[in-house]
Amino acid sequence: MEFLKRNWSTLLLIGTIAAYLGLSMGTDRCPLCVVTDFATGEISDSTAPRKNAQVVGELEPMTWQAKTIGGLEINSESCKGKVTLVVYWATWCAPCREEIPTLIALRNDFSKDEIEIIGVSVDEAYKSIEHFVTTNKINYDIVKNNESLDQAFGPIRYIPTIVILDQGGKVHQRHTGVVGPNILRGQVHLLLEKKP
Repeated sequence: MEFLKRNWSTLLLIGTIAAYLGLSMGTDRCPLCVVTDFATGEISDSTAPRKNAQVVGELEPMTWQAKTIGGLEINSESCKGKVTLVVYWATWCAPCREEIPTLIALRNDFSKDEIEIIGVSVDEAYKSIEHFVTTNKINYDIVKNNESLDQAFGPIRYIPTIVILDQGGKVHQRHTGVVGPNILRGQVHLLLEKKP
């Protein structure tokens, strides 16, 4: 108890930094857990950034289905023949919001016949996200996360996460964290050039 009285300001500072790091890395762990991991040198994968973690060469295409917030059915079959970006995000996630302009630009730069972008909201099921989508002028499909998507790609523990599927529906690559626009654009071009 004496230790806490003498070091309360240092602990508060460490907790604030840990909370910031946790949010910026997309972890949902408590600040104390993050601090403990860093202090003991045991950085678990829930606190370590996992940008550009690749999953290449899935044997079978994933089968999934979801309904857009506009009520349209979207599924693995309707995306066949297109490069598909499945983007896990939430309205409260700052890095996710940072990535939205890149995704809007991608949607504008490629036709609906070439790529499909699906924003998978992991917000609470009861939360309405229509206003957020309209306010931010999101021009790609938005769905709520569901069991079918979890079985195909997850469950996803960190956001933002982008799963890139080739035209056959196989996982080409998976990114956790904010991905630069040039990287995403390059991967889309690469897959479009490889047309099966």
